[in-house]
Amino acid sequence: MKKHSYKFIYKILLASALVSSVSCKKLVDVEPENQVDIVNHYQTVYDANAAVIGIYGQLQGIADRYIVLNELRADLISPTINADQYLRQLHTHTVTPDNPWADPKPFYKIIMNCNDALKNFDVMLAAKKLTQADYNERYADINAVRCFLYLQLGMHWGSVPYVTDPLETVESLKDESKFPKLTFNDLLDKLIASMEPPRSLEGYSATSSTGSSSTSLNTTVDGYPTNLFFVEKRSLLGDLYLWRGRYTDASRMYRYVTETGYRNGGGGNDASFWQYKPNYNRFLVTYTQGGNENTLLDDNTNANSWRSIFGNPTQGTETASEWIWTIPFDRNFAPVNPFIDLFSNQGGRYLLTASKLALNNWDSQLQTNNFVGDARGKMSVRTINGQPVIAKQLYYYLNNAFVPVNVLQRQGRWLLYRAATLNLHFAEAACRDNQVKVAYALTNVGVRETYNSVFPGTGTVPSDVTNIMQTQAPAPYDMDGRDGAVPYYKGPWYRQIGTRSRANLPRLDPGLYQNNQVANMEDAIINEDAAELAFEGQRWGDLLRVSLRRGSTTYLAQKVRAKLDLEGNSEAANAYNKLSTTNGVYLPFKL
Repeated sequence: MKKHSYKFIYKILLASALVSSVSCKKLVDVEPENQVDIVNHYQTVYDANAAVIGIYGQLQGIADRYIVLNELRADLISPTINADQYLRQLHTHTVTPDNPWADPKPFYKIIMNCNDALKNFDVMLAAKKLTQADYNERYADINAVRCFLYLQLGMHWGSVPYVTDPLETVESLKDESKFPKLTFNDLLDKLIASMEPPRSLEGYSATSSTGSSSTSLNTTVDGYPTNLFFVEKRSLLGDLYLWRGRYTDASRMYRYVTETGYRNGGGGNDASFWQYKPNYNRFLVTYTQGGNENTLLDDNTNANSWRSIFGNPTQGTETASEWIWTIPFDRNFAPVNPFIDLFSNQGGRYLLTASKLALNNWDSQLQTNNFVGDARGKMSVRTINGQPVIAKQLYYYLNNAFVPVNVLQRQGRWLLYRAATLNLHFAEAACRDNQVKVAYALTNVGVRETYNSVFPGTGTVPSDVTNIMQTQAPAPYDMDGRDGAVPYYKGPWYRQIGTRSRANLPRLDPGLYQNNQVANMEDAIINEDAAELAFEGQRWGDLLRVSLRRGSTTYLAQKVRAKLDLEGNSEAANAYNKLSTTNGVYLPFKL
C-alpha cells in the first residue's frame, strides 16, 4: 500500500468500509458468517489499520441508537408528533419485543467483527506480520470498542451473553447452553479484567514501531485529528470502575486523563493547564456587556462561547481541550449524519425534542448576574419556526440564522465523551469515595477556590499559598490548585473551575461538604449532569448507575415519572411502577 493510503483508509472509514492492500471490501456488508473469507487480507499493518477503521465505521451506524436509548428512555428527551409508535414505546417504557430500537443485534454484529479482528491480530503477531508494539495498540483499541459496546448492552438489557470468540452468526448466541447470560455486575467484572494492565491504555503513537508515520493511526486528515476518533481507554475503564463501585480506581483513571495537558506540556503553556478541565479561559457562559442579557456570547467560532464546544469548525488546541472522543459525519461520505433526522425540523424528520422537564430545569436557575435561566439551555435548545429544537448536534448543519447551510450537506459530529463528562464522573467517584469536598470542587468552583483559606474568595491571590489552594488529600485526590506570585508558582489545577462556574451559576451550598452530605452532593452532581451533558447520550447511564448504587431503582423511576407527568402522559404511573423494579428498567432481550 502506498504511503498516501492512510488518507484513503481514513476517508473510507467515513464511508464505513474496510479496505485492504489487496482489495476493498465493505465491512458493514460482510455478515459474520463470511468473516473467515477475509482472513487472507490480514497480511500487513495496513490491513490491521483497515480493520480498525472499518470497525469504527460500523460504530458510526449505531450513533442514533446510542442517543435514542440513552436519552429518550430517561427524562430529558420526548418524542414529537412525528415520532412513530416505537419511539413512543421507549418514552413510556411500554416496549414490545418487535421494537427495532430494542434489538441488541446491531451491537452484537459489531462485537462479532471485533472478535474476528482480535483473533486475526493474534495470528498476525504469531506470524510476525505485526510488531508487538503495533499489535498492542490495535488490540487494546478494538478490545476497548468491544467493552464500550458490552457496557451499552448491560445498561439497557441487563443480563446478556458475553462472547469473545469469533462466531459464525449472531444467531449462535441464542444457544444459552453455550452462551449463558451474565449478570450486569459479572459482565462489568469481565470488561474490567479485559482492559486492565498489562493491556495498554495508551492511544496510538504518532509513529509506528518502525519509526514511520505512514502506518500510524494518529494523524490529521482533511482537518480531522484522528486521535480524537478513537475511544479514550482510561476514561472508559474509569467508567467501568465507577459502575462497579470501585471509586478510588475510577478516580485514578479520571485524574490521569484530566492532567494529560499538564503532564505532556510540563506546565509550560496555558493550554497545559486547561486541557480536559473546565476552566475560566474557554467555553464559558459569558456576556459581552456585563449588564445586558441580550449580549450572551452565542457563537460557534469564538472559543470563549460555551456553544462553540458543539459547533467550532476547527479542531485546534481550544476545541481539543474539551473533546476527548468524537466521531465526524462528513458530508461527502456515508453514513449520513443521523442526528438531523432525529432533531432537525429543517431537512430532518424532527422526531425528538427536549422534554418540558429539561426546559424547566434550565429555566428555574438564576445566574450570578441575576439573569433568569441557565444559558446552557438556550444554547442546547433553539426555538426554530416556533418549535423547540435540540441544537447540540446540529451546529455544523445550521448557520447562525438556524437554517441549513446546505440541506444536502449533512455535516456533523458524534460527541461521545468530553472534558465535562470526565470531570463530572470524577466528581461522582470522589463523592462516593467520601471525598465530598473534592467532588464539590470538581462540580462547582474548582480546587483553587474551594481550598482557599479565605473561601469564598475575593478574586485576589494571597502572597503565600504554601498551605492553601490544594486538597492535601490522599492520592488520587491530592490535587494542587495553587496560584502564587512570590515565589511564582502554578499548580496543575489552578485554572480549573467546575462546570457550574463555567455556566455562570452560583456556587452550591458549602454545607454539602462541610457536613459530608454524600447523597445530597451526588444529587447535585446528577442535576449538573442534566444541565451540562443533556442530549449527549449520558443520561440513562447516570440515572441507572445512581439507582443501582442506592439499591432501589425508584430514583430513576421518579425522574421518568416527573417527565411524563409534566406532559400529562397517561402512562406516567405505569412507567413509575415498572421502573421501580430492577427487572423493569431493562429492555426485553430478543436475538
